Amino acid sequence: MATTFIPLSPAQAKQAFALVEERVTWFENNGIDQWVRAHYLSHYNLAYFEQAARRGQLWGLFDGARLVASAVLLDEDPRWQDYEKVPAWYVHNLAAAVDKPGAGAEFLRQAEVSARENKKRYLRLDCKAGAKKINAYYEEKGFAYVGEWGEDAYKGTLRQKRL
Repeated sequence: MATTFIPLSPAQAKQAFALVEERVTWFENNGIDQWVRAHYLSHYNLAYFEQAARRGQLWGLFDGARLVASAVLLDEDPRWQDYEKVPAWYVHNLAAAVDKPGAGAEFLRQAEVSARENKKRYLRLDCKAGAKKINAYYEEKGFAYVGEWGEDAYKGTLRQKRL
């Protein structure tokens, strides 16, 4: 896959949001309890992605002219406030095209390269605690379990990969 990894513009945020909607449907169809449609899409709507793009935090992976994966990359994340404060990118809302196997993994690989270039020591993320498939996916990609955060409504597993 010949790809390009770049920050997205606010005009491209609609494409990123479409990937998220597609992935929510895929999660539902595959029994993965990660992003519950009504709750997730109300919080992470198109305006959220447009704002992230304006701040330079929405990144995309293109295969030719097609956006095949995207995520919001933050320099800080309050979910990690009780852990070592180190230069890191915090990956949120990672979504990849359902018909492009490996696009999410390639996004993470290229995010690692870019994070190193930006003097980051870790890629950090969270996923729903107890969601076996998504936790196994990140474990396989080298994201070690660090701890948990959240309350009764949502408990997340914090994971990080040393760069």
